[in-house]
Amino acid sequence: MELFVAGNEDKWRLIQRVISECDYYVLVIGGKYGSIDPATDLSYTEMEYEFAESIGKPIMAFLHGEPGQLKGDQIELEPGKRRKLDAFRRKVEAGRVVRYWTNAAELPGHVALSLMEAREQFPAEGWVRASQALTPEQKTEIAELRALVAELSHAADSRSSKSFDDASDLAQGEDMYSAEVKVSGYKKQDLNADGSVSWDTTSYTWTMHIPVTWNEILQAVGPTLLHEASEPELTRFFETWLQQKWRENRDLHPKAMAKAKGAIHVSGSVVEDVLVQFFALDVISRGVKKRTVSDKGKYWALTSRGEDQMMKLRAIRHS
Repeated sequence: MELFVAGNEDKWRLIQRVISECDYYVLVIGGKYGSIDPATDLSYTEMEYEFAESIGKPIMAFLHGEPGQLKGDQIELEPGKRRKLDAFRRKVEAGRVVRYWTNAAELPGHVALSLMEAREQFPAEGWVRASQALTPEQKTEIAELRALVAELSHAADSRSSKSFDDASDLAQGEDMYSAEVKVSGYKKQDLNADGSVSWDTTSYTWTMHIPVTWNEILQAVGPTLLHEASEPELTRFFETWLQQKWRENRDLHPKAMAKAKGAIHVSGSVVEDVLVQFFALDVISRGVKKRTVSDKGKYWALTSRGEDQMMKLRAIRHS
């Protein structure tokens, strides 16, 4: 309504032009029917709604959920206007999905949520006031900033390449790594008189070292890091993987052990060693996905270099 004094055109043509330029139409119906156009005997709000609907604007409608509870200056006192309001509400409810509100505090939340959904379902161009449009100086500043970003990105790429070139003295590829694990089990005892073997039922823990290559580690853990993984997830992965490696290699089993008990446990230094080594080799980087504020975990993901190396190691070759 405050736009009515903006120009010489009549009210309704101005309303039509403004609605046509908008991306979305938000309708809020409370307890009053509103100002009535003498020519149509309809409120301007109802005319706006019908026009927005006729030109296919995305419409979000919010109706007061308990209009009968409104009092005083919040309701229509004229019976004719009250009937028109009731008919308007029924028309809107019959024509589309609506949201209901009962107090001013909850209405902004409903509107914000509906606008977010509308922007996803019906992407639009948006509009900017002339006072907020870019000036020539701002355009020049943006161009300079883009040039600076390109320069810094190039410098970062150069540093990354240089750091990898300088990593030739770091363990990688088919170099061996000794992964420390702890294995629980029972100790063998001496032979019994009848020649059978018995064991001490007291649980003992042995510290073992499982030899693996860095390529084996990357080949195994790579898929877990494709879409980011937390450090606890990586610890669980290594315990499962190294337990399998340990069971496959009988030469690694303690000679005094008669029977293994449960899963092995990976030393905390194993995950740290792998993360530091792969980070130094530019195989992994910090995770960048957005998470909740309460999530304080550290996440890691493969870099493009890491993905390439992992794919080469895991890809099936011709026989």
